[in-house]
Amino acid sequence: MTKYVAKLLNIREIPVLIALLIVLVVTGIANPQFLSRSGAQDLFLGVAVIATLSVGQTFVITMRHVDLSVGSTAGFTAYMIGKESGDHHGLITCLFVALTIGLLVGACNGFMVAYLKLPSLVVTLSSLWIVRGLFNQIAGGNTITDFQVPVSLGYLGRHSFLDVPYIFLIAISLVLFATYVMRNARSARDLYAMGSNPPASALAGIPVARRTFFAFLACGAVSGLGGAILLARFHSADSNSGLGLELNVIAACVVGGVAIAGGVGTPLGALIGALLLQSITLALGALGVSQFWQLAVNGTLLISAISLDRYLSLRVKPTRILRAE
Repeated sequence: MTKYVAKLLNIREIPVLIALLIVLVVTGIANPQFLSRSGAQDLFLGVAVIATLSVGQTFVITMRHVDLSVGSTAGFTAYMIGKESGDHHGLITCLFVALTIGLLVGACNGFMVAYLKLPSLVVTLSSLWIVRGLFNQIAGGNTITDFQVPVSLGYLGRHSFLDVPYIFLIAISLVLFATYVMRNARSARDLYAMGSNPPASALAGIPVARRTFFAFLACGAVSGLGGAILLARFHSADSNSGLGLELNVIAACVVGGVAIAGGVGTPLGALIGALLLQSITLALGALGVSQFWQLAVNGTLLISAISLDRYLSLRVKPTRILRAE
């Protein structure tokens, strides 16, 4: 029995899930309103956008890279969807525009990282500023209001199935699909090999440049979809939409067990990490804790997750060496 429990706890997502349950139970006892119907919906709505964007970010972080442009891409996409809808275009056209923007940003990032061998941190930070600058130029002081939001997106953002918001169900579906792909598709499994040992993966015949390019391309496409969900969530968009969102996405991934050093993690873990961070934020708010301490707690949790991941990686490496000998 003890051996089974130890094996279960070795699954990276399980400790995070246990922490999530503890936060929910303790806060629910202290403030029963936290676990009410409206409280659960607030949690799901707050996580939908982060969970969606974390899918693409997981692909990238698994390779030992990072994409800092997801927030600005999602915000810009949300604004353009509303703008196109205001010009009397249909939903399909608006979603096409969203995916086009996402794929374009992802392709630029992927090309520079994969083929020009530039650091992903620098490339995507530059993309963040470029997209945000273009966003400010196009949006100016204008705001996309509720009547400009496509009817279908507005419906998804306002309604739910069995008290679970549709946009959260969409995010979960995407997470589960991406998790299945990363566990079973050979091209996705290559990302783990690339993150674990980049030089060895190239020697093993893995097309590293191509995999890197398509991972950033997928991240861009998911960012475009995240922009649509962002617009459905808030029913408005302006030049500040998506500002700082990339940091929350990276935090959710790392807390959820996606190793910043690469080679480990799943979109499902990132989803649980997003739920944990959002739960802590809402719990502290429900208990009357100031916003400063909410940010401080989330920052402490992020540092703790990175430190734990570093400790586990150093502990596992000597074990592997001894077994090999």
